[in-house]
Amino acid sequence: MSVQQTIHVGGKWQAAASGATREIIDPADAKPFAVVAEGGAADVDAAVAAARAAFDSGEWPRTPVAERAALLAARR
Repeated sequence: MSVQQTIHVGGKWQAAASGATREIIDPADAKPFAVVAEGGAADVDAAVAAARAAFDSGEWPRTPVAERAALLAARR
Protein backbone atom coordinates (compact mmCIF):
# COMPACT_ATOMS: atom_id res chain seq x y z
CA MET A 1 0.00 0.00 0.00
CA SER A 2 1.48 3.33 -1.02
CA VAL A 3 1.18 6.67 0.72
CA GLN A 4 -1.06 9.11 -1.12
CA GLN A 5 -0.11 12.77 -1.35
CA THR A 6 -3.50 13.92 -0.19
CA ILE A 7 -2.99 17.50 0.90
CA HIS A 8 -3.90 20.07 -1.76
CA VAL A 9 -2.17 23.42 -1.22
CA GLY A 10 -1.53 26.17 -3.71
CA GLY A 11 -2.79 24.17 -6.66
CA LYS A 12 -0.73 21.03 -6.08
CA TRP A 13 -1.07 17.73 -4.23
CA GLN A 14 1.65 17.07 -1.67
CA ALA A 15 2.62 15.08 1.37
CA ALA A 16 2.16 16.53 4.85
CA ALA A 17 4.92 18.95 5.87
CA SER A 18 5.80 16.69 8.79
CA GLY A 19 5.78 13.57 6.64
CA ALA A 20 3.12 12.10 8.96
CA THR A 21 0.67 9.61 7.55
CA ARG A 22 -2.47 7.86 8.73
CA GLU A 23 -3.72 4.41 7.84
CA ILE A 24 -7.38 4.41 6.77
CA ILE A 25 -9.33 1.36 7.90
CA ASP A 26 -12.33 -0.05 6.05
CA PRO A 27 -15.15 -0.27 8.64
CA ALA A 28 -16.70 -3.23 6.81
CA ASP A 29 -13.76 -5.58 7.31
CA ALA A 30 -11.39 -3.66 9.61
CA LYS A 31 -8.60 -3.91 7.02
CA PRO A 32 -6.46 -0.98 5.94
CA PHE A 33 -7.16 0.24 2.42
CA ALA A 34 -5.13 3.45 2.18
CA VAL A 35 -2.36 5.44 3.78
CA VAL A 36 -2.84 9.19 3.50
CA ALA A 37 -0.91 12.29 4.48
CA GLU A 38 -1.91 13.62 7.89
CA GLY A 39 -1.81 17.39 7.89
CA GLY A 40 -0.81 19.49 10.82
CA ALA A 41 -0.43 23.13 11.80
CA ALA A 42 2.27 23.80 9.17
CA ASP A 43 -0.05 22.45 6.45
CA VAL A 44 -2.90 24.67 7.67
CA ASP A 45 -0.60 27.70 7.65
CA ALA A 46 0.55 26.89 4.09
CA ALA A 47 -3.04 26.43 2.90
CA VAL A 48 -4.18 29.71 4.47
CA ALA A 49 -1.20 31.56 2.96
CA ALA A 50 -1.92 30.08 -0.49
CA ALA A 51 -5.59 31.00 -0.24
CA ARG A 52 -4.76 34.53 0.89
CA ALA A 53 -2.29 34.98 -1.98
CA ALA A 54 -4.80 33.63 -4.50
CA PHE A 55 -7.47 35.99 -3.21
CA ASP A 56 -5.19 39.03 -3.06
CA SER A 57 -3.51 38.61 -6.44
CA GLY A 58 -5.76 36.21 -8.31
CA GLU A 59 -8.78 36.84 -10.51
CA TRP A 60 -11.44 35.99 -7.91
CA PRO A 61 -11.78 39.38 -6.20
CA ARG A 62 -12.05 41.11 -9.59
CA THR A 63 -14.70 38.70 -10.88
CA PRO A 64 -18.22 40.17 -10.88
CA VAL A 65 -20.43 38.94 -8.04
CA ALA A 66 -22.98 37.33 -10.36
CA GLU A 67 -20.24 35.34 -12.10
CA ARG A 68 -18.77 34.21 -8.76
CA ALA A 69 -22.23 33.09 -7.60
CA ALA A 70 -22.74 31.12 -10.81
CA LEU A 71 -19.37 29.41 -10.44
CA LEU A 72 -20.08 28.43 -6.85
CA ALA A 73 -23.56 27.18 -7.71
CA ALA A 74 -22.17 25.05 -10.54
CA ARG A 75 -19.87 23.19 -8.13
CA ARG A 76 -22.69 21.85 -5.93
